[in-house]
Amino acid sequence: MKKLLSIMLVLLMLLAVVPSTAMAASRKVYISSTGKGTMHMRGGPGYEYSVVGYVTHNKKVKTYDEDGDWTLVKNGKVYGWIRTMYIDGTTKALGNGFKAIVANSAVYASADMASAVKGAVTPADTVRVYYTENDMASVVVTDSGLSGWIPIPVIGVTVKVVADNPPAYSDSVWRTTASTLNLRSGAGTQFAILGKIKRGTGVTILESVGNWRRVKTFGGQVGWISASYLTRQATAKVTASALNVRKGPGTYSAILGSFKRGTRVNVQYTSGNWAYVSTKRLSGYVSLNYLAF
Repeated sequence: MKKLLSIMLVLLMLLAVVPSTAMAASRKVYISSTGKGTMHMRGGPGYEYSVVGYVTHNKKVKTYDEDGDWTLVKNGKVYGWIRTMYIDGTTKALGNGFKAIVANSAVYASADMASAVKGAVTPADTVRVYYTENDMASVVVTDSGLSGWIPIPVIGVTVKVVADNPPAYSDSVWRTTASTLNLRSGAGTQFAILGKIKRGTGVTILESVGNWRRVKTFGGQVGWISASYLTRQATAKVTASALNVRKGPGTYSAILGSFKRGTRVNVQYTSGNWAYVSTKRLSGYVSLNYLAF
C-alpha cells in the first residue's frame, strides 16, 4: 500500500511539472521579419527568469498555459515561457520588407527604453525590421544606416525602397560577346597580343580610338579590343554566400537586401570598388570583390 501511494505521489508531482499534452496546441512563432530571429525561452513568465532554451522565427511549438502576457511553450524537448504576442500575434503583422514610421521616436541601444539613446526616427523615415523583443523592434534606418531599437507601435505599413538613381558614371560596365577576344597593345590588329579574354567578360572603357576601345577587366587586365565585340549589358554571378545590396557605394550606406551565392545580376555602373546592379527583385550597390564576370 505504501509503495502504491509513493508511485501515485510521484505521478502527481510529474503532472504538476509537465503540462498535459491534451491541453497542447501547435502554433507558429513570429519573431523576425527576416526569418533569422532567435528568442529566449525563460524558466518563468517574465524577463527576470533565467534562459532555458531558444526558439526561432516561423517555428511551430506546442503551447500550454498562459500567465498574463506570457505563454508556456514546448520546443523540441524543452519547456519555457515566451511573450504571447509572438505567437500568431502582433509581430506577424509586421510582415516583411521596409516599414514607414508613423510617429517620432527615440532609437535605443537595446530592447529597453531605459537604455542609451542612439538617435531618433520621424515619419519622414523608413526602417528595415530585423527582430523583436519586449514590445521593441530591432531596425536599421534606411537613409542614415543607424541601427537600434524602437517601439513597435511607431512602425507602420510596408513601403517600397530602392537605391538612389545612379549618376551617369563614365565607368559604365560592358560585356564582351566574342568566344575569345584578343587583348592588344594598341588600337589595331597590327599591335601585339597581350592576352585573351573569354565571352561574357565584364570591362570598363578607358579610352576610345575609332572602332577600338582600351578596356580594363575586373581581373586587372588592360588592353585594346574591337568595339564590335562589346555590348552595353554586363552580367555577373554573386560569389558571396550572402551579398549585401546597399543604397549607395559604401559600407556606410543602408542595406536594402541581399543576394544569395550564384545569383545572376545585371551590372550597370561602377563607382570605385562598387557596382550598381539590378535584378527583377532588387537594385543597388554591391562590392565588386564578390562578383564573377
